[in-house]
Amino acid sequence: MAGTISHIHARNVALYVDNSAVTYGASVSIDQATNGSIFQVKNMTITPPIGEVEKIDCWGSDSLDTIGAGVPASGTFQHQTLVEKSWSMGRVTFTLIFSHDEAGSTTPAGESVEVLFHNAGIDIADSPAFTRYNYGDMLDTGDDRILVGNLIFVWNNGSGIVNCGMASPIVTRMGDIKPTGADGHWEQDCEAVCLAQDFILEKED
Repeated sequence: MAGTISHIHARNVALYVDNSAVTYGASVSIDQATNGSIFQVKNMTITPPIGEVEKIDCWGSDSLDTIGAGVPASGTFQHQTLVEKSWSMGRVTFTLIFSHDEAGSTTPAGESVEVLFHNAGIDIADSPAFTRYNYGDMLDTGDDRILVGNLIFVWNNGSGIVNCGMASPIVTRMGDIKPTGADGHWEQDCEAVCLAQDFILEKED
């Protein structure tokens, strides 16, 4: 009899944002290392780093040895070799429900995707108060991008947990702001990347 498969549904995932470095440890799972989840996310695609391999064709051919350990077939084949390329970046793309509040925190300069992308922004002391975000400021004045944050994804369906972490991600895009339709809601496309060494995945045993 086939075993029961523990399905993970869309409602079983949460995205957590930290604007500062998270302390990871060998005795602490990723989901216990952060807090402050974002629920207004949809259409999320996580692309782990890819280890590309290039095939190099060489002159000549050779006869393989007798079928056995490490030799699946005998015959005469062209000389070829495989070269491992550098690993690609980890990447996540997702769609936020566009709102007057930051995605993750209602506190100015709090733990949010906007703050990872824009940094703290400029306080506008109006009534009501606002936080003004600009684009492209490279000076360390509270407007440059934060490079030490974390994005953590947790899938928990009650039967098991899967965690994924992106340390020191760079939010590359707070993109198109668009409606879903005349009677729908507004949303915004986002993207973040990190180095292969900063992308981690763990599954409950």
